[in-house]
Amino acid sequence: MVVRLRRKMWERLITLVGLLVVLTSHGQTPSTYPNDTSYVSSLLKKGEQLENQNAEEALIYYRRAHSLSQKIRYTKGYFESMRLLTFTLNNVGRYDEARSIAQTALQIAQRDTSKRNIGLSHFALAVTAWISGDWKEAVHQYHRAAHYMRLINHLVNQSVVYGNLANIYEQQGMYKQALLYYNKALAINLKNPNDPRSIAIGYFGMANIYSRVDSVQLAKAYYLKTKRLIDPNDRDFLINLYNNVGHLYEQLQQYDSTLYYYRQALQLSRDVRNPRHELHILMAMAQTNILMDKYRAAKPLLDEANQIARREKAGLPEMRNIYRVYALLNEGLHDYKASLDWYNKYIGARDSLESVETKELLQSYEEKIRKAEAQQKLTEKQREIERLESERKRQLLWLWLAGISVLAVVGLAVVGLLYFRQRQRAKDNALVAMQREQELVAMQAELQGQQKERLRISKEMHDDLGGSLTAIGLLSEVLKTRMGTSTAPEVVKISDISADMVTTMNEIIWSLNTKNDSLNGLIAYVRSYAGEFIETTSLTLKTEVGEASADIIIRGADRRNIFLTVKEALNNVVKHAQATQVTLRIDPRPTELVIEVCDNGRGFVPQEKHKLRNGLTNMSNRMSESGGSCTITSSDGTSVTITYPYGTGGMTKNTTNEVWPKPEISPSIAV
Repeated sequence: MVVRLRRKMWERLITLVGLLVVLTSHGQTPSTYPNDTSYVSSLLKKGEQLENQNAEEALIYYRRAHSLSQKIRYTKGYFESMRLLTFTLNNVGRYDEARSIAQTALQIAQRDTSKRNIGLSHFALAVTAWISGDWKEAVHQYHRAAHYMRLINHLVNQSVVYGNLANIYEQQGMYKQALLYYNKALAINLKNPNDPRSIAIGYFGMANIYSRVDSVQLAKAYYLKTKRLIDPNDRDFLINLYNNVGHLYEQLQQYDSTLYYYRQALQLSRDVRNPRHELHILMAMAQTNILMDKYRAAKPLLDEANQIARREKAGLPEMRNIYRVYALLNEGLHDYKASLDWYNKYIGARDSLESVETKELLQSYEEKIRKAEAQQKLTEKQREIERLESERKRQLLWLWLAGISVLAVVGLAVVGLLYFRQRQRAKDNALVAMQREQELVAMQAELQGQQKERLRISKEMHDDLGGSLTAIGLLSEVLKTRMGTSTAPEVVKISDISADMVTTMNEIIWSLNTKNDSLNGLIAYVRSYAGEFIETTSLTLKTEVGEASADIIIRGADRRNIFLTVKEALNNVVKHAQATQVTLRIDPRPTELVIEVCDNGRGFVPQEKHKLRNGLTNMSNRMSESGGSCTITSSDGTSVTITYPYGTGGMTKNTTNEVWPKPEISPSIAV
């Protein structure tokens, strides 16, 4: 197949300058003339609106904005207008003017030391040199621009580096490297879905590469992705897309489709009055007619393209392509001499563009780019290490602060809990104390009631039963005196029973009377009873009685149990011991009362122990009921030990034998 005309240099310009838009998103030094700066912005906006329809009119607005920004020293407006002005001038083939404006901007940027503006100026010079065919200067200027882009350290700038490097490799026929850098640029642009034009430029560049290496299906797929992202009002981009899609159908030898897309692109280029676009499309249409063997239809198209190129002073890349198509045209017309002349011109232009020096410069540039990327990655890793270390220290600090905070919270919680428990314990203690006080008051009231009841009962027994029993005893004695020796046994028995009943009643009244609720009173009563009881027998009584140092109160029921136990012990001595002497020991100790009843009798006789069982059991039960004990031993006589623990403030409280506060003494009732 005849060697075809490839995408033109001005197509790459669209990619380059399109990506440069993102570089101007950050503001520069604010102006002190807000009205003038607003006017500059309106001029630039008006120029951008006209750029796709009439490039010459757009240039008028850009020049006015550029001049005004320089006059009022509005830095942002100056470099923004420089960017748009050089782009449009290159687009219409006015390279010298574009180069002059970019060089002046570079000098101003170097004085201001703005890395962004210096990089932007180098980029404008690189694009101008590239489009005009001075690739050596383009590589040099692009290398300088990329240096300042890296200093800015922004992903969008990296995308610009990769995209333009891919364009350079594509023009040199190094498609593998070009595809690699297009992919790098596209990977960055895909991270910003809010900039569809940059993504479309990436797809467009990759489609161009696949078209060059005859991967038609991949090229069609990427052109389709590009079409979906293009703004319908972006006519420059649409011209490039239609032109390249037409070339793709040319590869498929579908020439009707090729010419259809070329005509669409030609109409758009004439609508926007862009002679460079028109030049390239006319050459492409001429080449398609040559492939269709329509040489005479191709010649006027090519002649018109040549006229535009000479009028607009087209660069060497455009002239190279014109020479090549003329060589093919004259070969088809069998004018071989003219074809050879055109071919020699083509070879000269091609050798100038694709020199060894340029390729070596590209290789050197690529090596520098790799070193710069490696250094940047190393720097980024170092920054990441420093960031991680700083983050680790910050996390450690936060951990310490969190730990201290947790400890403080726990400490406060513990203190609060202890305080709460202390308060609760104090409340509980106060509640218990109040309950005990209430119970004590209730018990005192109950005790006082019991004491009053006991006094009432003892008084009634003394007044009623006592008088009656005494009368019975006296009458029985009178009767015995009157009857003399002939007294009936029943009368004697009545007299004895009445005497015993009086004695028993006196004991009950003694136990009920609250004035006798004391330890010393109990001791005196027991000693008195023992003396009177033994005196009526043939036994001799020996007493060893101590006196309590404290006035200890003992309940009436306990006094009665102790007394009855002692009484039972004395009765047993008299009835069963066959003793001649009985000893009564009363020892009021600090915490208990110990009473011993000892005799010198025969002790227990086995056959009589059964007879004494009920009495001994009653003695033990009575003392157990009062919280005490009663033990009996038989060795050299019999010894009965009665123990009653009345307790002290330092001893465990015995509720059964509780020592009550001594109540007021009621008037005694004589028996």
